[in-house]
Amino acid sequence: MYNMQHHDKLVGSRKRSEKRNSKRFLSDYRGVTAIEFALIAPVLFGIVLAILELGLSMLVEVVLDNAVAEAARQIRTGQVHLAQQNGEYNKTKFKNVILENGAGLLKAIEDKIFVDVEAFEDFGDIREYQPLVEDGAVVMEQNWDPGEASDVVIVQVVCAWPMITSTMVSLFGQAEGGSRILVATEIFRNEPF
Repeated sequence: MYNMQHHDKLVGSRKRSEKRNSKRFLSDYRGVTAIEFALIAPVLFGIVLAILELGLSMLVEVVLDNAVAEAARQIRTGQVHLAQQNGEYNKTKFKNVILENGAGLLKAIEDKIFVDVEAFEDFGDIREYQPLVEDGAVVMEQNWDPGEASDVVIVQVVCAWPMITSTMVSLFGQAEGGSRILVATEIFRNEPF
């Protein structure tokens, strides 16, 4: 027959043993750092990746500004006008100058760079520009008119830089595929070449 008293002793002993083990387990701090890091790591890596991605897109924006300024200088000084008269220069060559000055970053997205060059008689004649993005697509006229001597020229280059992380796409994605629209504009009067 089963002895109830013996059973109570065993159950009580087991409960005390479990209580001691749980106290020992709860007071043991080995491995806590690894668990805490596992909890924090996804957020930390996400923030670091977002900072790197945003920094890269800002770097590309500065590179684009400098590349457009350098290419526009060739228009301002008459180099493009002279080369165009000789049949050695066109819109494609101008875009290639921008890409060459883009430190290799712009060549990766060559098909997502849009160039518009227009000439006017005076600064007051510059037209009001329309939005560059419509329904997620870049919609911009891509004119090519570097003008004559003393003309006012506006050079506008738009680049759809791809964003990778979902957070950056939701915050900065303005075009299809979550690309960030980067714009470089130069407005100047041509020299009297």
